[in-house]
Amino acid sequence: MKLSRPVAIALNLYALLLAAFLIWPVAQVVLTSFTSDIVFPPRYWSLAAFREVLWPGFLQSIWASLKLALAVTFLLVIICLPAAYAIERKRFRGRALLSVLIFVPIIFPVVTYSSAIRVYVFMFFSDWRGSFWLIAIVSAMWPIPLVVRSIQGSLANVDPVYEEAARIMGASPLHTFFRVTVPLIAPGLITAGMIGFTSAATSFVVPQILGANEPVASLYIFRDVGRLGFTPWLAVEVLVMEIIVLGFVQVLYFVFRKQFRGIFV
Repeated sequence: MKLSRPVAIALNLYALLLAAFLIWPVAQVVLTSFTSDIVFPPRYWSLAAFREVLWPGFLQSIWASLKLALAVTFLLVIICLPAAYAIERKRFRGRALLSVLIFVPIIFPVVTYSSAIRVYVFMFFSDWRGSFWLIAIVSAMWPIPLVVRSIQGSLANVDPVYEEAARIMGASPLHTFFRVTVPLIAPGLITAGMIGFTSAATSFVVPQILGANEPVASLYIFRDVGRLGFTPWLAVEVLVMEIIVLGFVQVLYFVFRKQFRGIFV
């Protein structure tokens, strides 16, 4: 259906306003990083904020965030890949229930189940307080629905005939899965990995509630905000965190895209 000119103009203006609304906080952080004040537009340009950041401690927190993100991504692939395959390819009793239960983590606020786990762990497993793998496991709970759906979407677009052909030619189920199915759903796996990685790399609630022994970048920045408020110093920390996390995701994406490129030709 062709839209009238006034409606098309109104929709374009709406899209531009929405884009400006979403981009403005990022633009404010970038501009504030290179000024000595926090007004918009900036009045004074300066690189002083880059010299004021306590780089050793901040970079250590970035490294903690990257380690957490890699661990969560690993856990999500192990958990969600079999679940997505079973839901999409198999027919069994309880399949519909499993499809519904997958969404439980995203229905309840992160604060709710993080607090429940904190109470249980602190009461019965006090040695686990703030441990890396406890935080990684809990951080992996929330993205499960998104990761499962991403992998399931790729499976839905792959014809099962390829798997059937491999089985007819004598390949075992595991060989078929890892040599045929996994390469064919690589785009979904890459997307799922990016979702899990970015979610964990910027995680704040879980490390905060469970008392991470090693502060991640979001906690480091939050503590500085509590002490200093929003300053050019804090803007530099946020900007560097965004560049490192998003840059890491982009590098992973291009590496894996080149690796699987020939499969889809």
